[in-house]
Amino acid sequence: MKILKKGFLGFLKVMFGHVFFRVKYINAEKLQNVDKCVICPNHSHSFDPFWVRFKVDDLWIMAKAELFKNKLMSALLKAYNVFPIKRGQKDASSLLHSINAIENNDHAKLLIFIEGTRIKKDKERGKAKFGSTYIASKAGVPIVPVYITKNPRLFSKVNVVFGDPVELPENLSEDKKGLQEYSDMILDKIYDLKKEI
Repeated sequence: MKILKKGFLGFLKVMFGHVFFRVKYINAEKLQNVDKCVICPNHSHSFDPFWVRFKVDDLWIMAKAELFKNKLMSALLKAYNVFPIKRGQKDASSLLHSINAIENNDHAKLLIFIEGTRIKKDKERGKAKFGSTYIASKAGVPIVPVYITKNPRLFSKVNVVFGDPVELPENLSEDKKGLQEYSDMILDKIYDLKKEI
């Protein structure tokens, strides 16, 4: 099973990291000294999680629950540590699953799109949701901002830029206003990374 998973991921990496898109990673070495963390990229393309996954081992990914309606798709996603969250409502079980994934797995890194959904081409950016900051605070791990080229076209270059880890203050999870302020700040850092390209 592990060989099949690794082989399929390798196939996807070749096709969507080198053939259909040319993916370049910038400052990826910043993850080397980070054991566990929450990774927060911007989100404009359906392949955004793949482009992070190709570079980051031990990655867990939070995805919209609608993707899990098909049993075959659900099984495939779960095999690669992708789990559902119900958007637009409080989903306590998914939040708990997120925190447990970080706490109970060595070197675990959790990917959450801080804007909550894909941003359409006619919008420059979305608004920061504080779920990722809440989870990172509860798990006691930093957040790593990541900028991914917005709305790349087929056969174009995709830049994936990693930023410096952001440490969160203790007990931030109990301060709703503080959570939003930190989330807004992290979203600013994400889009500031475009300057690194």
